[in-house]
Amino acid sequence: MLAALDGILAESWLPSGDLQWAVEDEEGGRQLVLASDGTSVWTNAERRSRRKGRRWETSAPRVARIAVDTGQVLETLSPGVFTVLVAGGRRTILKPLGGRRNQPERLVMFDLDGPVNGPEVGHFDLFNHPFAVRRASRPYLLVATDPDKPHREKWVTALGSDGTLRPLFPHSWVPAEHHFGGPAVEIGQSLVYAGTVHHGHGLQPGGAYTVRRSLNGSVQWQHRTDHPATALDTDGDTVYVADNSGTLTALDAADGSVRWNTELEVEGAPTTALSLALAPQGHLLIGTVDGRILECPPRP
Repeated sequence: MLAALDGILAESWLPSGDLQWAVEDEEGGRQLVLASDGTSVWTNAERRSRRKGRRWETSAPRVARIAVDTGQVLETLSPGVFTVLVAGGRRTILKPLGGRRNQPERLVMFDLDGPVNGPEVGHFDLFNHPFAVRRASRPYLLVATDPDKPHREKWVTALGSDGTLRPLFPHSWVPAEHHFGGPAVEIGQSLVYAGTVHHGHGLQPGGAYTVRRSLNGSVQWQHRTDHPATALDTDGDTVYVADNSGTLTALDAADGSVRWNTELEVEGAPTTALSLALAPQGHLLIGTVDGRILECPPRP
């Protein structure tokens, strides 16, 4: 099992519970995406400004590829700005986070043969554009139709193997609502994704959602709640959704109905999931806000 956390770019744990290896970093890893060779993993780390004497300095963000079996750092990239890793297909996509709003940003399509410049996309908006899709057969991104207003009129867009962007459907299925991006997962010819509805007075009751939509944009079902999702995954039959209140909810993947929900606890103390993954043996692996990794059965 691989994990990233503060102070650690990536680490590997064996089934016995022993730590196999760890790669240290001054800040720590933020994402883990398996490389196309299946034996190494990409990870990224941003950088905070630190005071050195009378000046504030920020060192270069880091993107690295690490061997899964040994923890050896196989290569390190310094893209200049922090980049979000986008998984799907045979390539890993680097989406820049930074730069000036009036300058378009370009995706970098990266595989083991080196980087290739991808298409231009609008400026990455921290609150609007997160859209990490688990089990993706191809890269998916949120792209605004107006490059001067990257937070407006976002479309769910697929990146083809030839590097072209194909808009699929508007991110918000309610024209009057502005939806923030969130975690997602691909199921067959559909996407299940979570997010929140923007409101001038803050998140409103029922303003958080999980929705399943076919790739033509039709809504198969939606589940509304009061708390934003932090992570989700699926086995194709059940969609597991963790939210920032500490609740884990299981939804029927076919119709979105609630099968069960439970409050996450560790030795009687409540906790909140920041990440969630369904392990091959059917158990849930949950990364918590206090730095723990929990292995839980698929039912409470």
